[in-house]
Amino acid sequence: MKRFLSLALVLLMLVGLAACATTGNTVSETSSAAGTSSAESEVSEEEKFVLFSNLPEINYEGETVRFLVEGDYMDTYKSVEVMPHESSYETLNGSILDRNNLVEERFGVKIEEYRTSSSTEMSNTLTENATAGISEYDVVMPYVPAAAKAAQQGYFVDLASLDGLINKEMPYYDQGCVQGLSIGGKNYFLTGDMTLLASDVTHVLLFNKDVVIDHNLESPYDLVNSGKWTIDKMAEMAKEVTASVDGKTEWTHMDKYGFLVNHNFISSMFIGSGLRFTDKDHNDEPIITVYSENATKVFNKIFDLVNDPNACGQIDNNARGFGSTAVADGKTVWVAATEAIASQRCLFRAVALNSILALGEYDCNFGVLPTPKFDEAQENYYCRVSTIYASCVAIPVNAKDIEKSAIVIDAMMQASTDTVTEAYIEVIMKERKIQDDESEAMMDLIFDSRTYDFGTVFNWGGTGEADSNSITGFMNNIAWSGTNTFVSSWETIASGVEKAMNDTTEIFKNLD
Repeated sequence: MKRFLSLALVLLMLVGLAACATTGNTVSETSSAAGTSSAESEVSEEEKFVLFSNLPEINYEGETVRFLVEGDYMDTYKSVEVMPHESSYETLNGSILDRNNLVEERFGVKIEEYRTSSSTEMSNTLTENATAGISEYDVVMPYVPAAAKAAQQGYFVDLASLDGLINKEMPYYDQGCVQGLSIGGKNYFLTGDMTLLASDVTHVLLFNKDVVIDHNLESPYDLVNSGKWTIDKMAEMAKEVTASVDGKTEWTHMDKYGFLVNHNFISSMFIGSGLRFTDKDHNDEPIITVYSENATKVFNKIFDLVNDPNACGQIDNNARGFGSTAVADGKTVWVAATEAIASQRCLFRAVALNSILALGEYDCNFGVLPTPKFDEAQENYYCRVSTIYASCVAIPVNAKDIEKSAIVIDAMMQASTDTVTEAYIEVIMKERKIQDDESEAMMDLIFDSRTYDFGTVFNWGGTGEADSNSITGFMNNIAWSGTNTFVSSWETIASGVEKAMNDTTEIFKNLD
C-alpha cells in the first residue's frame, strides 16, 4: 500500500536512517483529505529504509522468544498475528511465515506462540508471573484494557525507555497509540503493523454503491476527497434512502435505512468530529475534554441524527424497531445489519473493519469510508480504534532478556509492514470484493487517521462503554435513550470521572 511506503520514507529521512536501493521510482502523492504533507510525493524509493538497519547487529544462536496471545476461546477477536492459524486466510498465513522467517534468520531466534484458553487467563498469568518473579514469556499481547490495568500494577517495562531497541517514532508503530496512550512520556504497551486486532477494531463506515446509484446520490468517495464528508451530508443522503418497504406500519429490520448504527459508534462519531474524551496536559498526563460548549453542540448533532427514524436505524437497540424485530425473527442484530447492506436495504452502516469479512458470503457492491467530520471546517478525518479487543505488545518486567524482547518486537513490527499488513489489506480488499482504486485510497486514509483515547480505554467513573457512569458510556446511553440529557448527565458523573482519572494518573506517576 502507498501509505506504508510514503510515510516510512518521510519519517526515515527525518531520523537519518535512509539507505540506498536502485529502483528510483517516485511515490505518488496521497489525498490531501488525509492531512498528509506534499513532501511525500517528492520522496523517491532511493531513500527506502533497509529492513532492520536501525537495530543492533546481534545473533541469539537459536534462542526461543515466547509470545503469549489471546487464543481460540474468542471467535472473532482471537489472535492470528504471530503464527499462522488454521482459521486464517492462506494469504495472511503465508505472509506471517515470511515475516517470521525474516526475523528468525536475521536475529537467530525461534518464535513460539502460546494461546490463552479463557478470558481470564491473560490477566491471571500476568499477575502470577509478576508476583512470583517468573520469566515465562518474553512478549505478551493482551487486549489494550487488560494491558492498561497490568501496566498500572507495574507488570510491564516502559517501552519508551528502550531507545534504539523500540523505535516507537517509526511508522511501523501506530503513532495514534504512541501519542494517544502514553502517560508521563511513558509507553507501557504499543500497537503497530503486527497487531492486526488493532486494525480489525478500527471503526469505519460501509456503503452500498448500488444504493448510491439507484438514488442518484453524490459519490461518497468524492465527498471524502473534497473534505465535504460530514455528519450533515451523511444525514442528508440517509434521508433520501430511508423508507418503509415491508408493508408494516412500524419500523422493522426489513425496511430500508439510510444509516444503521450501533451503540458504541456514538463515541466514534464524537471522536470523528475532532473532539476527545480526554487530552493531555504539558506533562503528558490526561485531562478531561468531553464536556464543553463545542462538545455539547457536536453531541446534539449526533443525537439528532441517530434518533431520526427517517434517517437512521439503531442496530442493537432492542427497544427500537430494527433490533427488536430482528431478534423476533430469530436473527442476531449483526446478521440482520449485514443482510441489510448486502441486499441494498441500507446505504451506510457503521462497522469495525473486521465486519467487512462477513460480506464475503454475499454478492454485493460496497465501499469503505472514514467516520464523517463534524463540518467542512474540520481539517482531518479521525477513525477511532475501539480498544476493547485491540491487541498490543508489552514486555513483562520479569522477561529473561528485556533487550532481546525489545529487538524482536521492533523487528516483528517493521518486517510486518510489507508482509503481514499488506496481506491484511489484500484480504480485506480483494477477498471481500472491495477492488476499486477509491477504496484502496480510503483504506490508506483510514489507517492514517486511526485515533486512540485514554477515556475509551479506562472508562473512568464506570465499568465500560455501556455504563452510564463512565466517561464514554454516559454519551452512548443518552443517544439510545431517546432523550438528550447530555449536560445534566455529565454534571451528575463529572466528579466521579475526574477522581478516577486522577487516581490512575497518580498510580502511573509512582511507577518506577
